[in-house]
Amino acid sequence: MGTVLAGGGAAQADVPVWQANCHVYNVFNTGGMSNCELPTWHQVKLTCVAWPVPFTYWKYGPPQYGQNQSWASCDSFNAMVNIEVIQA
Repeated sequence: MGTVLAGGGAAQADVPVWQANCHVYNVFNTGGMSNCELPTWHQVKLTCVAWPVPFTYWKYGPPQYGQNQSWASCDSFNAMVNIEVIQA
């Protein structure tokens, strides 16, 4: 009566993003990327600002696993005010 999920064993090895030794890289205050050393699903999150009427918005990179890179960029040059890696 039990159900077996394909790949279900791999998820048990995943660690939370805050324990996966993740790194973020700022690219000219416009874009950025993240990757993690240990197995976990993650994505980069950028906080961007738009002008001339300043408002804040967020850009997210595609979910990636482990050492794969998640990339995103703001809509204009030098618009990024924060970069972080989050659990995908």
